[in-house]
Amino acid sequence: SSLCILGRVNYISTRKLEGFILKCQDDEEGGIADRPDNMADVFHTFFGISGLSLLGYFDRVQAQKTSNEGSGNDECSSRIYRKIDPLYALPTDVVQKLNLGGQVVKSNDANDAISADDRLKQYSKLPPNNKSSLFF
Repeated sequence: SSLCILGRVNYISTRKLEGFILKCQDDEEGGIADRPDNMADVFHTFFGISGLSLLGYFDRVQAQKTSNEGSGNDECSSRIYRKIDPLYALPTDVVQKLNLGGQVVKSNDANDAISADDRLKQYSKLPPNNKSSLFF
């Protein structure tokens, strides 16, 4: 989330980080661990899912499922994953609804400076009462 806040996600290989997080999944019991083959826990599961969201993983998975399926009527293809705010690790629409502010680190480059409002605008906003969405 720090790199998202700083606008520097391009400093890392997002695909490798996604791959590492996915390798940390427990396929039998569910959840995400701190390292592959370790026991999953709530902390790493929460932040693992948040990290995948910040990296755009769920958007790419959704786009692949939509393009690979003709009808798109099954449960997986109808899921909507909500964007995560990097400051609060909460869905962006919740942050907006609660009117949560926050400090955003600005660079010395005037072209690179973003306000808290701009930070939230970078994510797509879902309708407030979307009952089919998951709380990620």
